[in-house]
Amino acid sequence: MTTQINEIISSIINNIIRVYQFIQDIGISIPAEKLRNILKEVEHIAIHELAHEIIRSIYPETRDYYKSNPILGECIDEVGARMLELYISKRIGTYTHTFDEHVYELKHYTNLQEISIDVRDLEEMYREIEKQIDEKKLKEAIDIVIKRCIEWVSKKRNS
Repeated sequence: MTTQINEIISSIINNIIRVYQFIQDIGISIPAEKLRNILKEVEHIAIHELAHEIIRSIYPETRDYYKSNPILGECIDEVGARMLELYISKRIGTYTHTFDEHVYELKHYTNLQEISIDVRDLEEMYREIEKQIDEKKLKEAIDIVIKRCIEWVSKKRNS
């Protein structure tokens, strides 16, 4: 990692520490187990947001999909981020959502409510993507997400 990246990461971590110190200074104490759960979620969100950026760096045009086809754009962005998040989290041994939880979350995106994504779809897609990423073929992994999202959106339109 570069010095600049280390400084950015250190600054964020230091701010989290400062926030907790501030909370203590105003007389609130958060039990260690609750703090652990909260910070696991923070870690999870960071991985998820970085996954979005991975997709955008591989396919900058995904931002354009939001304008021309918001359902497809959101599908690629959100499903793709969850697949990458899952891959990364498994590899580093940190918390991640189950496929059931991913499906539940995806159904709450306004643009995704009309397409049918189920647990089996995500599990199958993940197995395909995992192989590609293991071989350092990130573009091919995202291609799988794009292809599947196009299929789901097409089914929605044809129903």
